[in-house]
Amino acid sequence: MMKQWAIRIFIALTVLFVLTAGALFIFVKTTLNETSIALLEEKISKSYDPYITTFNDIILEEGSLVKREELQRFYLFTAEKNSSEDFLRTARENNALSDFKEIPGLLQINQNIKFKNLMNNDCVEVYCYQHYLPFEYIPSIFWKGLIGVEDQRYLDHFGVDLKSLFRALVTNLKTMRYTQGGSTISQQLVKNLFFTNEKTFTRKLKEMIVSIYIESQFPKEKILEAYLNEVHWGALQGIKIKGVLSASLFYFGKKPADITPYEGAILIGLLKGPGYFHPLKKIERLQERAEVVYNKLIQENFVSNDPSVIWQKKDWDVWTARLKKLETARFHQSIWRTLNDQEPTLSQYEKFVLIQKVSDVKNKISERFNEKFNTVDISVKVMLGPLNSDSWYSYYSRIERNKEKALHQEKHQVGSTIKPIIYSIFEDLGRRMDDYVSTDAITLNLKSGPWTPRESHKVVEPQITMTDALLKSYNRPVIRVAQELGFPIVEERLKNYFPDLKTPLDQYPSELLGSMELSMSELRDVYSNFIRTECGKIKNSERFMDQSVLQILSDPNQTTVERAVDVIMQKLRFFGKTGTTNNGYDNWYVAFDGKNVTLIWVGYEGERKTKSLGLYGASTAFDVFQNYYRDRGRRFQQFSCDLVI
Repeated sequence: MMKQWAIRIFIALTVLFVLTAGALFIFVKTTLNETSIALLEEKISKSYDPYITTFNDIILEEGSLVKREELQRFYLFTAEKNSSEDFLRTARENNALSDFKEIPGLLQINQNIKFKNLMNNDCVEVYCYQHYLPFEYIPSIFWKGLIGVEDQRYLDHFGVDLKSLFRALVTNLKTMRYTQGGSTISQQLVKNLFFTNEKTFTRKLKEMIVSIYIESQFPKEKILEAYLNEVHWGALQGIKIKGVLSASLFYFGKKPADITPYEGAILIGLLKGPGYFHPLKKIERLQERAEVVYNKLIQENFVSNDPSVIWQKKDWDVWTARLKKLETARFHQSIWRTLNDQEPTLSQYEKFVLIQKVSDVKNKISERFNEKFNTVDISVKVMLGPLNSDSWYSYYSRIERNKEKALHQEKHQVGSTIKPIIYSIFEDLGRRMDDYVSTDAITLNLKSGPWTPRESHKVVEPQITMTDALLKSYNRPVIRVAQELGFPIVEERLKNYFPDLKTPLDQYPSELLGSMELSMSELRDVYSNFIRTECGKIKNSERFMDQSVLQILSDPNQTTVERAVDVIMQKLRFFGKTGTTNNGYDNWYVAFDGKNVTLIWVGYEGERKTKSLGLYGASTAFDVFQNYYRDRGRRFQQFSCDLVI
């Protein structure tokens, strides 16, 4: 009888074992099938020089200017191996560049300077930067420090450290809560790549299975390489930092090879919890953590016990002050936007400078208005390109919205940008730009009621020339001259540029002051047509150059930007016209330098509750144009109609 029971128990245990083994086999196989091992294999099997870029080299042209800080930040992310400081020092020694004395912070390019372009961004996430480094390019301070602090038996275990697991189990039982995980570097890599942070037995088991598998397939250094390239290192400037190269660039402005031992300890310390030890929010925690990590590295003989290497308070203060400054300037976010921009028309450096100038203007507006309204809704749209080409560059600051719709469908009042076209029509109808016109108030009796155009500021002169009226962008002279010439005849000419003009014009005279709405691309087409037409009149001797509105508006010292133009742009000649409408909610600048047409709109896309925003085209859109045009590393193009067909 006992023997039969023993047989039954043995059979039951055997069946249970087989079923358990089968279930475990199925679980392991399912886990491996569900995990994108191929993705990891692709990353780990890489063998290449990371300092190679798919973009064309950058060339800064002789005779141009650049902003030193922008050049340094851009150069940091290029495929060049030396530091930006070494690059600038060598360029100075060769007299390739020098300080521009008139404006501190600008550099003058004395001969063409060529260097490699930006490294590729390997991170597929939005607002994330990563560039993969092979193991041989990762300094030993990182992987030695990682082993010493996170997984001391890394070189001996098979993906799972049983001693650490047992220790964690005992600790968790004592505290009656999940406080330790006992994860190895391999397990942490697997969790980062394939699983969530949920603290469940099933997730932990899956993590262990995949860890054992990858340890059986790849050498230890390749797993370290993948870990140091894939781990998240927090975020700065709104950009997620992924991998050791990104961490070195973002936190210290250096390539990994230039990181000092104590800086390496800080970065390794951050890995424990980038948010918990954030340098701009929890600096005291990070200081303590860095000290613990560095002492551990000393114990493991990974670094020398040199007190002079350890950071003092002044070192921490300098570092955090630098990070705070960069957090406002957001250079690295501009780098990400540049790499994310696929339009081929501009060089990567030109894109970076333009995007940075947009960021600068938005920062100025934020500082000015503070909490008065949500400056997140301040947007910038840019279109620029050669007049005689279809290759136009376009930019929209709101990445979360549809760019094509914003540029080609969404309309804004054009304001005073229309006035050069109006005055050109006045000339076609027999008026001269040196004719005088009254500035007195004028009232038109429309079917909708009396209408009196206003000026943005007080006008002292009782009468002025049409040239001055255009330069000062006055409103009343426009309406007065149109009335004298006859609204119907002006309307007929104006419809050549604006087919959707509301008619009859004498009932909608505010359109002569820019109350009509156009999209960015529509205004671009209008201006391209207008510039070709106006230059054609000059070339055909139908219009004297000095009487053309293009020439009249080519001296920034005499136009509505006279108070905003800097000492460099004061010396240049380029056609330009501002526009401000809807109480400052729409601000424009349109420019032509003889080759390229540029349109810039700065406006508010939130709910328009405030009576007046207090923004102007001269202080917003022109600011973007001026600083971009000045600092883009290209020679200046002086205005003329010579290149216009």
